[in-house]
Amino acid sequence: MKQAFYIVPNIIKISGGPRTRISSFKTLFLSKGTTIFENRSKKNSLKAGHFDLLYIESATNRISFWDVIYLFKLKFSSKKRVVFIRDIYIELFPEEYTSIRARITLICNRLSNFYLTWIATQMVFPTQEMGKEYFAKNKMYPKRPFTDLPPATHNITTNRSLPDFSNKIGILYLGSLGYTNSGYQQFLNFSEKYATRYNCFILSGDQDLAQKTQKYPVTLNKVKRDSIPEFIAQHNIAYAFHTRPRNRYDDITYPIKVLDFLSFQLPFISEKHVPLCNLLSNDYPLFASYENLEDVNALIQSIDITKYEEIVANLKETALNNTYEKRYKKLHSL
Repeated sequence: MKQAFYIVPNIIKISGGPRTRISSFKTLFLSKGTTIFENRSKKNSLKAGHFDLLYIESATNRISFWDVIYLFKLKFSSKKRVVFIRDIYIELFPEEYTSIRARITLICNRLSNFYLTWIATQMVFPTQEMGKEYFAKNKMYPKRPFTDLPPATHNITTNRSLPDFSNKIGILYLGSLGYTNSGYQQFLNFSEKYATRYNCFILSGDQDLAQKTQKYPVTLNKVKRDSIPEFIAQHNIAYAFHTRPRNRYDDITYPIKVLDFLSFQLPFISEKHVPLCNLLSNDYPLFASYENLEDVNALIQSIDITKYEEIVANLKETALNNTYEKRYKKLHSL
C-alpha cells in the first residue's frame, strides 16, 4: 500500500499533547516507508503520484491557503483520505468568540473544517462522542463515516520502580495550568491542606508557574518527557492528579497526559470522564471527585501496597494495548 501522511500544523511551533501525538505518528509512519508532507515538503504533493491512503492530522484552529491548494491536489490523487479533527472547542462554545479577532478565528475554523470534511472519505476524532457533536453542530457539512483514533502510549516504562511507602510519598501534577478548566487550583489546595503528609510536584513548561503557585508548598520543575520516569522514582512519587472537572467539553476529549500516566504506570486520580471510563472501565479504583479533598486523601490512604501493585500492573496492560502501533493498525482497518 502506498501511503502519505500530511501534517497541517508546524510541529516546531506547537507543544504539549498535539506535538507528542504528531511526532509519535510521524516516527511510526516513517518506519513504514510512508511519504511525509510537512512544512516545506508539502509542496512536493503537487508532483506526487497516486496514494492508496492519505492520513491528515489537522491543526486546532485553521488550515492555511497553501494547505487548501496542496490538499485539493491530494484529494484527486489518493483513494482513501482519513482526516483527524483534533478539537471542537470553538464549535461547542461559539459565544466565547465575540471580539473581531475571535470572530475571524471562528469563521476560519469553520471554513477549514468544512474543507477538511469535503476532502475526507472518512473522519477520525479523539473520541466517538466528539465526532457525534461535530456532525450534530454542522448539519450542512458533507456526511462522512467517522470513528475514534485517540492519542496513544509510547516509550512505555519497562520496569517501574515502586515508591517507598515507609517514607513521605509524592503527588504529581503534569502539564499546563493555562487551560481554564484544568482544575489545577484543586491540586494547590490539596498541597496546602496535606503539606505534612505529601510532597507535591508540578512538571510544566508554563512561564508563569511561580506566579500562579506562590504561597503553596509545591516544587516546580520542567523536564523532558523521557526523563519523567526517572524524576518520579527519584522523588518517591506514588500518584498523579488529573484534576479536570466533568463538563460537556472534557467528557468528549482525550487528555494525552493520561496516556503518559499509563506509559509511566503511575496511578492517577481522576473524575469519571467518559473516555477514561471507556479506557479503564468503570471499576478503575482511583476515580474520585476533587470537590471533596478529604475524600481524595482518604482514597489514597486506603490503597495498600498489594492494591497499588495491582493497579500498576493493570495500567501497564492497558498501556500495552493502546500504543501508536495499535492506533496505526486501526487506521488501516478503516
